Order: sequence, then C-alpha cells, then structure tokens
Amino acid sequence: MLAACSTPTAASAPPRPPGLEDPARVRVADAIISSFENSTVELPYAQAEDLDDGRGITAGRAGFTSGTHDLLLVVQRYEEIAAGQRTPLTRYLPALRAIDADVADGGDASDTSGLSGFAAAWGKASRTDPRLDQAQDDVYRRLYFDPAMVQARTVGLTTGLGQLIILDAAVQHGATASADGLVTMITETNTGRAPVPDPDHSGWLPAFLEVRRAHLTNPANEETTEVWRASIPRVDTLATLLDQQRYDLETPLDWTFAGDRFRLL
Repeated sequence: MLAACSTPTAASAPPRPPGLEDPARVRVADAIISSFENSTVELPYAQAEDLDDGRGITAGRAGFTSGTHDLLLVVQRYEEIAAGQRTPLTRYLPALRAIDADVADGGDASDTSGLSGFAAAWGKASRTDPRLDQAQDDVYRRLYFDPAMVQARTVGLTTGLGQLIILDAAVQHGATASADGLVTMITETNTGRAPVPDPDHSGWLPAFLEVRRAHLTNPANEETTEVWRASIPRVDTLATLLDQQRYDLETPLDWTFAGDRFRLL
C-alpha cells in the first residue's frame, strides 16, 4: 500500500499576526501613540491645556485642539449624547464655533477667546461624566481609526504593527489627501513602486516611514517646522519596532521615545 502524500495547505501555514481588529492590539497601539502624544501609556481623557503650539486648547485622549476643528467635534458629540441636557461644556460651544469659523477663513488657530475656564470644565466633566470620554472615543474612531484602517486594508497591511504605523500617521497628519495627510504619504510611497504581495514584511513600511520623515523635515512647512521636527522620534520608534519585527504587538512590549523608556505589560 502506498503511503498517502501530504500536501501543504493554507490551514498548515503559520498564522498571521493579528491586526487592530483585536482589542488587545488596539490597547497596545493606543499606549504607543499616547507615549508619543502625552509621554504616558495612559490615555489622558481629562487633560486639557494651552500648549502654546499655535493650535489653541489641546484636550483629551487624542490631543483634540480648538484650532484644528476636532475639539469642536468632540464637544458637539458630547452634546448629542447628552440628548438636550446641558453639560459643563455647553457654554463653550459658541466660542469654539467662532474660532473654528475664523480659522477656516484663514484666522489665528491659536486664538482661545471665550475659552477661559474651559480646561478646568473639561477635566471635571471627564472625571465625572463618562459621556465625555465616550464622545472622545467616537470622534477618534470616526476621524482617525476607521479611515486609517480603510487605508491599511487598501495597501494590504494586516499586522498590528503595520496598521499602527498607518494609524499614528493619521493621528498626527490627518487621514486625508491634504498636502501632509496620510493619503498623500501613501500615494508618494506607492509612486514608482511595483505592487508588493506582502507590504508588512517587504520594504513598504520602511519606505512609508521615510516618506513621513521627509514630510516632518520639509522646510516648506514654515509655520509648523519646529513642531514637525519634534515628532521625528515617533518615526524612529516605529522604525525600531520594525527592526525588532514586533509585528504582533505582543506584550510585554518595551520601546523608547525621545530618550524616555516605556513598557506595557
């Protein structure tokens, strides 16, 4: 009797590292991005202050700002969840809308007129009313997470680390086709490159990080050059995780950002 021949199948192939559809990997991605944004692995839902960076009040888990529209979206979402009940932030809506409209017309994004007391009100609301943190999560997902995952799938990235690299760019640069947006950087990475079958484990991700580095150091961004250059260590950290082949974002995970060491268990 002849022995049966075994043929390798897809079922016997090594499993792919999970992507950010896994909540455990989302937790790691959130912690790494928070270390970049806030120097802590904890999401600072209650934090709010004027960082004097030209963007007005910066608040919450993703650094929503009064000068870049997304802080207004969070407060509006908070009001929607409150379903007509007055919240501690209701009285700031006219000022946030006025600043937003002025910035859209080319005005000063650092303007905080009418926002006196906002930081304290935000912090108290976050600590006492879970609806504000829910509003932050909702806007973060709508503006950054979901669009970033769409772009990651379009490129063919499936691992947690590959998708984190796309997500972090979306958080800082916006998930758009603006001059420095995520879609623009993906387009530039793909220009002149033949499609690769495995972007996670080919040279695509290092190439994308180099494109992002070029945007951060672009002297044409006169008003934001200093802020952008301060973010170059974000690229360095992500490149190091790539070199270490931490595609699965498995914990415990250690990383260094701008000279500070972080660990997530």
